[in-house]
Amino acid sequence: MRDRDTICVQLSVTNCFLLKADNGYVLIDTGYVYEWELFCKRLKEAGVGLSEISHIILTHAHDDHAGLLNRILDENPEIPVVMSYRSKEPLLHGRNDQTLGGGYVNRRVGLLASLKKMLDKRWTFTFPPYTIREQDILIARQTELKEIGIGLPGRIIETPGHSIDSISVLRDNGDCFVGDAAANFLEFAGTKHCVLYIQDMDEYYASWKALCANISETLPTQ
Repeated sequence: MRDRDTICVQLSVTNCFLLKADNGYVLIDTGYVYEWELFCKRLKEAGVGLSEISHIILTHAHDDHAGLLNRILDENPEIPVVMSYRSKEPLLHGRNDQTLGGGYVNRRVGLLASLKKMLDKRWTFTFPPYTIREQDILIARQTELKEIGIGLPGRIIETPGHSIDSISVLRDNGDCFVGDAAANFLEFAGTKHCVLYIQDMDEYYASWKALCANISETLPTQ
């Protein structure tokens, strides 16, 4: 936790975030489906109840980011979910979309992933299917948070590459919440600051450049 305006919800692998807004907290991502007890524990530690979550922003429709979506909405069905319009189909199927090409960033990472899959039977790249509801918000362009009823200065930016539906949240103070649009995981395996699975490497680094340009525009000049 850095401050009460930005709370890190640290799960087994994924870091989710709570951002304090005018009308509650915005939750960015949800974690794996089997992390419900850990998720609730982290919320309790932060002193935030499920009833205080006003929106969920899904950075992309993968199992480690969307796994608890249904469970949270069972507890608070009023929460609108904000996501890329491209997330609709993979959410409906409940599976990470691996039909558009791409793969692990290098051979070592691929071998480590194969080992993990053998040892951890929960690692299936699947999650409970989710059907878009009337109150959900589909993003098809760069969008100011206040345009969609979130009382925070900032915007949502499309950042594909890891997945076709990846989006990031950039606040006016320069904080950026990117899902897997950037990563520093398993650097010893040669990831070179890149996430483990890449759909399109050129798009991935183009998204990095777009993020950097947007952050530069956001921060005040010295």
